[in-house]
Amino acid sequence: MSVITAPDTEPTPEFNTHCLTIIQQWQRGQLPYADASARLTSLGKEASTSGHLVNQGRVEQLLGYMKSYRGDLNQAIHHYERARALYNLAGNQRRVGTCDLNMGEAYRYKGNFKQAYTLYEKAYAAFRQAGDREGEALAIGNKGQLLLSMGQLDRARADLEEGCRIVLALPAEEFLERSGLLCETFHALTLLHLATGDLAAAWEEAQRACNIASTTREPLETGFANRAIAEVLTAGYAAGDDFSADPDTYYQIASEAFSEIHAEGELARTMFAQAKSLARRGRRMTAARKLQLAMGIFTRLGMVDDAAKAAQAQLEVL
Repeated sequence: MSVITAPDTEPTPEFNTHCLTIIQQWQRGQLPYADASARLTSLGKEASTSGHLVNQGRVEQLLGYMKSYRGDLNQAIHHYERARALYNLAGNQRRVGTCDLNMGEAYRYKGNFKQAYTLYEKAYAAFRQAGDREGEALAIGNKGQLLLSMGQLDRARADLEEGCRIVLALPAEEFLERSGLLCETFHALTLLHLATGDLAAAWEEAQRACNIASTTREPLETGFANRAIAEVLTAGYAAGDDFSADPDTYYQIASEAFSEIHAEGELARTMFAQAKSLARRGRRMTAARKLQLAMGIFTRLGMVDDAAKAAQAQLEVL
């Protein structure tokens, strides 16, 4: 039976460290997903027994984080909603903002841009009121990626660059998600510059991601960095002797990196990007097969907008 005690507003340090160690081991490919999930669930039961609301919320939030990267968006939202309710009961509005941010990301992947935008704005306001610069960077950076998906390039660039500026001003050792967020943002800026036809600027952003990934050597950063390189090479940029001229080399590295942490959504997006690249290079049948695979994953994961784009691309290829 759970014991209800007066709410603490933050996770206990030892408990939080234990949770983050599990997440870091999973992100680095050192701990299988099933084991990481089981360990977090066990910690959640421990927190429930002790009646520590924020510890319970922390577990729910991190389970949602793992589900999100695996592309299980409905389950991710379910965990985030439970975490949000627990944080709200404990009176921690900054962590409520984090859950709004995370749910916004899940809704963005689902193609519900209106709901995602609303949640990003709520999260940003909560972080700003709390003086949480890390949270502000995450919220504005994710909103920039949303605006990029919507084709609002000027607004997207302003938000993405502001997010980078905030992140780079924060101490690296205090920001767990710093390198991953930067690589994801540099990847987004790569795509933005490609959309405007500025290949040199796109390559510069891809290189910024690559520099981080070569230092951290973690799967998430490796995936975004190599996909960014592949996208610029596909556009016809002459990278020089230090890089292969074959984009498939980098799409393959990205796919393997995302597979390592079971980031199915990003794996499918890599397949989609590679398929478009193959079609551009005249390999239409191979592109069609990749699109079919990507579309199947998008559909299974509930990534509606991505699935629709893959279906349209498949019609154009065939």
